Amino acid sequence: MLTEQAWNGSTEAGSDDLDWRSPGTGSGSTAGSGMAVDAITVFFATETGASEEIANAVRDGAVARGLTAKAVDLADTDIANLADIDHAIFVVSTTGEGDAPYAAENFFTQVESAAAPRLDHLRYAIAALGDSTYAQFCAAGRRLDESLARLGAARLLDRIDCDIDYDEPAAAWRESALDLLAGPSTEAILPAPLPGPAQARLTKYGAVEATVIENRLLVGSGSTKATRHLALAFADAETVYAPGDALGIIVANDAEVVAALLAVTALDPQTTVELAGVPLALSEALRDYCEVTTVTPRFLKYWAALTSSVELASLLTDERAAERRAFLRDHHIVDIVRQNPVTGLEAQGFVQSLRPLQPRLYSIASSMRAAGREAHLAIAPVAYSLRGEARQGVATGMLCDRTPLGTRLSVYVQPNSHFRLPADDVPIIMIGAGTGVAPYRAFLQERTPASGPAWLIFGERNRATDFLYEADFRAFENSGSLTRLDTAFSRDGEAKVYVQHRIAEHATELGRWVARGAHIYVCGDAADMAPAVHSALLRALEEGLNMSADAAEIYVAAMQREGRYQRDVY
Repeated sequence: MLTEQAWNGSTEAGSDDLDWRSPGTGSGSTAGSGMAVDAITVFFATETGASEEIANAVRDGAVARGLTAKAVDLADTDIANLADIDHAIFVVSTTGEGDAPYAAENFFTQVESAAAPRLDHLRYAIAALGDSTYAQFCAAGRRLDESLARLGAARLLDRIDCDIDYDEPAAAWRESALDLLAGPSTEAILPAPLPGPAQARLTKYGAVEATVIENRLLVGSGSTKATRHLALAFADAETVYAPGDALGIIVANDAEVVAALLAVTALDPQTTVELAGVPLALSEALRDYCEVTTVTPRFLKYWAALTSSVELASLLTDERAAERRAFLRDHHIVDIVRQNPVTGLEAQGFVQSLRPLQPRLYSIASSMRAAGREAHLAIAPVAYSLRGEARQGVATGMLCDRTPLGTRLSVYVQPNSHFRLPADDVPIIMIGAGTGVAPYRAFLQERTPASGPAWLIFGERNRATDFLYEADFRAFENSGSLTRLDTAFSRDGEAKVYVQHRIAEHATELGRWVARGAHIYVCGDAADMAPAVHSALLRALEEGLNMSADAAEIYVAAMQREGRYQRDVY
């Protein structure tokens, strides 16, 4: 889970979505009709914990109002479980190109199937999470809403579609749902004191301090990449993590990027603005709390209205959705301001047009068994040229270029219960490309000394320069903790070779491992690598286990349900 985003919610809002909320469509909504229920089930489908966080808040709120309530992961749910449930809340994130979180795919396959049972007894509500800069805004939530309605279930209230700054709209929706189910709360609700942006973020993530004690290149001289190894030492003795977890980093924008934006807007950096009800200098707000590079439909709408730009406004229409996606990809906020300048810009309005700066998540490349109070990360810098200027990723630029030894960072552990090691004696097959190899270093550290068989299939560009953590993996081989190692270096030969090609070459052996109960793990790029690996695994099992294509699909789906096929893709 190594990403420049808060989560991989595949999203891009159309003009109807720009205030973060859009109603569900179709018949069956019972919004506004009061009812009294005894119990509800809150289901969630999550990639990085956001949906689970909201689901737990709904559950807790329901219990506080006297209802029986539980929160359930859709990864652990079968559609048959809905037969005995009359009232359900669903909180669903979107990933990839409009996909459901990987661990919940089986449930989505069932509910979208033509053979799905009728659900006329079910009353439900859905909160969908996404990221409005991506192509299919909250598509997983929308798909679930449409499927449940098709099966005869009735909406309790309209679906809410939330952008990555979901806290306030999701909380308001939660209260509306609970008012409908349990009746308005009889307790007086006093306004909570405004904590300010720093305290609010600390409370939300439970961040702790960690010090950078190592920051070095992982690649050799002449590499086309600049992947780095970071080691962070936790300040307290309470922070724990497990192999497969991610580390969340509280990031800050580059001071030079902030200065350039202030210059082009002609805003005074010392102007006072308010965030979460707390006054602070504009420069501080932009540096620490606002997303100042990525263009969102929300900002596009704001700037189009401010400049009376017909072109910008037209990009917000559904007819130009494809052009809008390309435009958002090819522009930063500073580029739009330069191309469409205004005078007399008001600082508070500008800040409110920006969404909050989100933490970034990175797979932890170490086990506490080996690293103690440290967490290790493998980070590939995001660096590119845009409109004739060098640009960097917010997090990777900070971590790779602006965190010398001794730098103190605010971090938190993001558990990943869907990427976990089995018992020590169970065979594992680990497939990863690039920095997707990071969690496997943690896996093997955890399983050393030698236990069950372990097979690593790793891919990168060049063998001589890009074999990440080679010394570690060779040591695991020598100790017997790593039973087999296959590599695919795509730029070392005339024909490009990737990890999926190695899977195809070793189909018979892979089938033997799987037949002996091996668990398969995939970590890497969600757009290209993960689908290619999935297809290669299906074909390999057809060959290695001598089964039909349909049987291989069923077999892999069963492995997924049993936790024997797990993916952490970004």
